[in-house]
Amino acid sequence: MSNELAPSDPARFGLTTFSSLLPVREHIVGEDPGSFQGFHDGIMQSLAPVTPYESVIAENLVAIEWELIQHRRMRDAGLRKIIGDAICDAVVKKEKAAHDDALDEAWDSHVESGGTEDDWEAPFSFDRDDAAVKGRDLATRAISREDVEFAAACDEIDAMGIEVVELMGEAYRSSSVTVRKHEEKLQELERRRREVKRDFDALQKARPVEAEVIEL
Repeated sequence: MSNELAPSDPARFGLTTFSSLLPVREHIVGEDPGSFQGFHDGIMQSLAPVTPYESVIAENLVAIEWELIQHRRMRDAGLRKIIGDAICDAVVKKEKAAHDDALDEAWDSHVESGGTEDDWEAPFSFDRDDAAVKGRDLATRAISREDVEFAAACDEIDAMGIEVVELMGEAYRSSSVTVRKHEEKLQELERRRREVKRDFDALQKARPVEAEVIEL
């Protein structure tokens, strides 16, 4: 005895496909082109709805799962920006400290040569823009998908006396409003997913039962 049924023919309901029950989904900027369709087809094949209503509920599940993925991507992008800004600031601070040390050495040399404050002229100035460029470069490499480049960037950060794990932890602790909004949305979507999946499972259990005739 089984409650597994063969999928209904959409033509019985005047449809070409069950997916035509819902509006065509438009592309959203920021998504990987073409990724949704493969995701959709894989999940729908796994859920295997056999009636129009099951298809609608299954489509809801697909939409929720996809939205979960997108909110995780957006949250992670926000965290990467926070971490990147922290790395950039750390590099600028390091460059400024190196500049100040060099300036102190130049001053000491000036004094040793008999110079005074009246005839002192700083031999160089701090280029904050150049330091920021170096910071952004390191921050970019710190989120590289290339393992070697990423590892090298982490080593550079570690050499600056910054724990990469602390950077990540600080990003979570001081996350922006946008990041927190995504965290809240993820919790809401996970709750909705459980509810909709429960409804879908109930529909499947309520399917007509196919029985085999047993000859006595």
